[in-house]
Amino acid sequence: MFERQFIDSLDFANNNRELHGEITLAEMPRLQDKLSIPEVSFEHGHTEKINYTLHGFRDRNDKPMLKVKLDGLFQLQCQRCLQGIAYPLKLISQLLLVNHWDDSSVEEDEIDSILVDNHLDLLALFEEEILLNLPFAPRHPVGDCRPVQEGYVVEEIGRIDTNPFAVLSELKYK
Repeated sequence: MFERQFIDSLDFANNNRELHGEITLAEMPRLQDKLSIPEVSFEHGHTEKINYTLHGFRDRNDKPMLKVKLDGLFQLQCQRCLQGIAYPLKLISQLLLVNHWDDSSVEEDEIDSILVDNHLDLLALFEEEILLNLPFAPRHPVGDCRPVQEGYVVEEIGRIDTNPFAVLSELKYK
């Protein structure tokens, strides 16, 4: 289990510090409703884990930055068939540390920013970065969805790639 860590973000960046480790998806409550089966385990009995690296530095303009690197694999829910879809997470974010939101030195949409925090919750930061980078409506590629059984409508796989007007034309001659 991830021991909840807090850092002084400005001190972390100014002193070029770095942290490595792993966290389980079960420790991220806001992420649970996005998963196919919350707190799921893979076949080999291990829980889904995310490896992280957090690096603090000052950029070429001498501004404090955090670099977040997250790497892992988990199951999202396909929005077509409602089954699990493997989602490999490979995320690198650079975050500018600002003292207040109306900082005029930051250009709009230039780089993501967060407020300087002397008690920054790393788990919340990692969860937020994952949530911001998930696909809005994850889906299997067309034709790869498995038909749903047990009371759900099962789509005929052969008709997915067929022109809907051709299907209507066939009905006319029956």
